[in-house]
Amino acid sequence: MKVIAIIPAAGLGTRMASAPSAKGKKPGATKQFTELGGVPILIHTLRKFAASPEVSEIYVALRANEVEGFRARLEKDAKDILQKKVHLVEGGEHRQHSVANAMSSVSATNDDIVLVHDAVRPFVTEEIIHDVIRAAQ
Repeated sequence: MKVIAIIPAAGLGTRMASAPSAKGKKPGATKQFTELGGVPILIHTLRKFAASPEVSEIYVALRANEVEGFRARLEKDAKDILQKKVHLVEGGEHRQHSVANAMSSVSATNDDIVLVHDAVRPFVTEEIIHDVIRAAQ
């Protein structure tokens, strides 16, 4: 049995968007790329799953134009995450499309477990991940 985590992170985070910015001003980062302590929320989330000894692979669904830039960011600033098999896939227009796109890339058997976790919920604990895996078994 292997455990695979899918992290849908292709959203625009429109509910969290700040007030309209000044004309011509660059838009702010989407929610998953907003930084906490100088690190994007998405990287905080991925670190939780990468640190779990039970998770063997992680699939991250991103907007098509974000895949290469995020890959470079992981290679530069988050090599600890890359100790796991991390697959960056193109997300969809809505969360369910992003999850479906990631699922279509997953190679799993009947006894494997696929977890889906929100990209902007970085406070998940190893205990919660473990408990969800046990419940799925």
